[in-house]
Amino acid sequence: MREMNAIHSTSTNYASGTSAQPKRSRAALWVTLAALVIIIPLVLVSLTVILFQVYQWNLPGVAVFNQDVSLMTYDDTVEWVDAYWNESRLITLSHPDQPDFSFILSPRELGYWVDPVATANAAYNIGRDSTPWAEIRAALTGKPQLVSPVMYFDDQAARETLTALAEELNVSPKEAQILYQDGAWSVISGTEGQSLNIEATIDLLFADAYSIYLTQSATLQMNGVSPVVSDLSPLLDEIETAVAQDLPVTAYDPITDEFFNWSVPQEVKREWVEIDSDANTVTLTYVPNHVDALLAGWETELGDGRTFEADPGVEDIIAGWQSGETRTLIVHHAPTTYQVGTGESLWGISLKLGMPMWRIMDANEGLTTTNLETGMVLTIPSKNDLLPLPVVPSKRIVIDISDQRMTVYEDGQLIHSYVVSTGISNSPTMAGIFQIQTHEINAYASNWDLYMPHFMGIYEAWPGFMNGIHGLPLLSSGVRLWASTLGSPASYGCIILDLAAAEDLYFWADAGVVVEINQ
Repeated sequence: MREMNAIHSTSTNYASGTSAQPKRSRAALWVTLAALVIIIPLVLVSLTVILFQVYQWNLPGVAVFNQDVSLMTYDDTVEWVDAYWNESRLITLSHPDQPDFSFILSPRELGYWVDPVATANAAYNIGRDSTPWAEIRAALTGKPQLVSPVMYFDDQAARETLTALAEELNVSPKEAQILYQDGAWSVISGTEGQSLNIEATIDLLFADAYSIYLTQSATLQMNGVSPVVSDLSPLLDEIETAVAQDLPVTAYDPITDEFFNWSVPQEVKREWVEIDSDANTVTLTYVPNHVDALLAGWETELGDGRTFEADPGVEDIIAGWQSGETRTLIVHHAPTTYQVGTGESLWGISLKLGMPMWRIMDANEGLTTTNLETGMVLTIPSKNDLLPLPVVPSKRIVIDISDQRMTVYEDGQLIHSYVVSTGISNSPTMAGIFQIQTHEINAYASNWDLYMPHFMGIYEAWPGFMNGIHGLPLLSSGVRLWASTLGSPASYGCIILDLAAAEDLYFWADAGVVVEINQ
């Protein structure tokens, strides 16, 4: 009011004609206006600051990155940041070469997280720090003020997610192959695979975090994976050589003196081809089950009553192929039966079948030489039972009783022919298939008080009583027997040679050599 009085008094003096009063009034007016210009903005600013402090608003023009958060309360800002940056966003990871092949993931799955509290604090603190006036002035003048979201990156979380994705993304390279098609071997070239480069993708997610967040997309970093071997053409000739090699299997029937020869078929060997691309080599990998199947098929070719030995030795056959040797299987004959005819004796049947009588009795429980009856069906043991030692297929001794001659064979070739004497009629030499079982340089027969030089036992006429081949016998008295009767039956069942022949044969005939005696 006092100021209003002063203005009024000054006017009265001006009316009375005093010239200085109007000048002072104008100056006071300008001072007042200037004060208002200064005071009013200060008042407005003060009121603005008070209002924004009371209501906890963000200043106008404040934005988190490119999203306006003006006039948003602190709590609303926290909630909005979390919803906008963490919850509502999805990020697409795309394959660089297959755009349609992509994964849509949440930021957290890729290790991203925007801290809503720290980001809201950064927005709220604009105009509230130690020097607020410049920021308040910028807000009042409409100048935007940007805040970066406070972002964190968890590379371990990203690595776990990418490792899981790699199971779908990784494609192993296809190595070059060689196939047998349409009657010929052909080469299929190798093709490149791919793998997710997890570490490079993590580096990208970290380096371009804001850009990826905004565009909501990123490109997976992939590596090409080359095949170890892309071309196997140089091995075609080696394959042909491997498949062409002969893989023989031989079987020998010591009873009939027959050889059977087979070879692994080409189609089976093709299945055994194994290519070592590292060593650039071709080998055949023998499959025991396949060999078993081949043996089963070949065994049927032997005919009824004949099989391979109980264990044909598949591993031994394969070892032979690997060492370049041919293994020989032995053919086994099954036991047979014999129906007793009218007037037949067990001794006669024994001689007829070439089977010692005691073995027939052992095979037929309760059978004796006195209870044999016409029509009785006897079990006759396998002829292989008379060959207890491993057979020597390359050597064979053949004795012909009717000609009183021995022929000796090696590798199918006749190497010796000797005159012999076999058993007399009341103590005959048994015809049959036998084997060199024992060697005695000078055996003694107590029954006849004689020595048998270079004795080789071939079958037991009775258990413990061995008939054999030997040189001219010598009585204990010093008398040499049967030298003048060679070529005629003379012995008690053995086969007699002259002394030189007996000695030669003794050292040639290994244990296991088959002795075939024919009537």
